[in-house]
Amino acid sequence: MQKRPSFSYLFKQSLKLSLSNVWRNKTLSLATIFVTGTILFIFNIILSINFIAENAISDLNKKIDITVYLKGDTTEEQAKSIIKDLSGFKEISSVTYTTKEQALEQIKITHPELSLSFEKYGLGNPLPASINITTTDPKFHKAVADFLAKDKYQVYLSNVITNNSNDNGIITSVSKNLIKLSDFTHEVIFWLIITFLLGGALIILNALQITIFTRKHEIGIMKLVGASHWLIRSPFIIESIIYGILAVALNFLMFFLLTKKIQIQDTALWNYYSGINFISIFLIELGGTVLLSIVSSLIAIHEYLKKDLLEN
Repeated sequence: MQKRPSFSYLFKQSLKLSLSNVWRNKTLSLATIFVTGTILFIFNIILSINFIAENAISDLNKKIDITVYLKGDTTEEQAKSIIKDLSGFKEISSVTYTTKEQALEQIKITHPELSLSFEKYGLGNPLPASINITTTDPKFHKAVADFLAKDKYQVYLSNVITNNSNDNGIITSVSKNLIKLSDFTHEVIFWLIITFLLGGALIILNALQITIFTRKHEIGIMKLVGASHWLIRSPFIIESIIYGILAVALNFLMFFLLTKKIQIQDTALWNYYSGINFISIFLIELGGTVLLSIVSSLIAIHEYLKKDLLEN
């Protein structure tokens, strides 16, 4: 009884045949790898723009506060009661209470000449206590301001400065534009994923169709001698995986070279991506591309396995 070849032997033969097919059709292979890699590259550029926009929004959020100034007769216990009520807002990231004394100490550090004027003219400490509120997003400022506008709180408050004030107008405008940019990139990313799934599958499918056509007689002979469908499929599956791996590698090489070359205020664009976990993105894109490649190869070879490829 003839001994069946081992899995390792079949894998080596399939890999050898796959590499031979890639080299034999090198122009087609390069075109397939380049186009698939370019689609991924565009996707990563849009993804990185979204990352920068969201980081900028996050930084602006830390700078845009709602400052609530308290009336002189408001006690610390009453202020803490207001803070406790504000803690029910999940949209609020932090709330800090500054007493009159702490406000004066801060003025002595930041504006010492002003604090000297207080002493010179016998003004004592005219600074009010305050509550400083930071929200997770500037769009929640109005909701917090409306909450503090209730009668039960107005008896304790002398003034509420929100992002509608003139001082924060420029920051607010920038923040709104960044939010629009982030929303736009989210929509573009969705359509790019659809484009990659359809376009990448069609490109790889077309390349494999041509390879299969040039080897149809060879496949027909393999069927005649009793080769299993898995044995016939394996070289094309491996070939498609090679396309996928090289496309992902090309995509990240293009991304690295471009972002290293482009400078923004003497800083390479690459430095703005320090917070991105590129290993996770690489593994996700590699896994997705390989899976897409395998599905494409199975579709491409399926119809040929049902035909008599020795005809003409």
